[in-house]
Amino acid sequence: MNASDAATLAAWGLELKPGSLARLETFAAGLKEKNSVLNLVSRSDEPHLWGRHILDSLAAAPLLRRLLKPGSFVADAGSGAGFPGLALAAVTEEFNFDLFDSSGKRCAFLNWSASAMKLKNASVFHRRLGEGGGGPGRRYGAVTERAMGQLENILPQCLNILADDGVFLAWQSAAQLAGSRPAVEAALRRAGAAAEETFPYRLPGETEDRYIVVFKKHR
Repeated sequence: MNASDAATLAAWGLELKPGSLARLETFAAGLKEKNSVLNLVSRSDEPHLWGRHILDSLAAAPLLRRLLKPGSFVADAGSGAGFPGLALAAVTEEFNFDLFDSSGKRCAFLNWSASAMKLKNASVFHRRLGEGGGGPGRRYGAVTERAMGQLENILPQCLNILADDGVFLAWQSAAQLAGSRPAVEAALRRAGAAAEETFPYRLPGETEDRYIVVFKKHR
């Protein structure tokens, strides 16, 4: 992590404890080590893991701390290389993370990384989110989704496993939010849900905001 990254985190109200920083550094080093075999992220992204992936994941940490109670369970849909699930688990130790992915190779990497990071609050599940929760009958205080394709396709599964007053956090670009999205609106109507908040943030060196949209079911 460089000074610009640290300044960005400070602007978001996040100051990494030494243990959290060490876990994230271990995560980044392991990802670079395994990436040549597993193709977890683009090779061009390897020198920019902090700016493009880790910080982008940690943008949700202030939201989770504001919206959830300590001890809450968070489901990470399509964890892939561990973004945002492993990065958030390293920093927000007060929450429990269930990481879901359909790829056995990616799940093996997630388990390997969680062990190397000595995480006690992250579990990995080799299945799609719609194929069942982490524990028997588990309902989640939050579901996170950073890069799983069309939002209207993942909305139902993410909303259906929320606890009462649970929230679904979806990473969105300015371009995605700029125009009309009838398919997303239709999916929300069918689910009885709505966007409750749009949280803007900006990564180092960028001139355009990114967003995390917070969705919630109507009671």
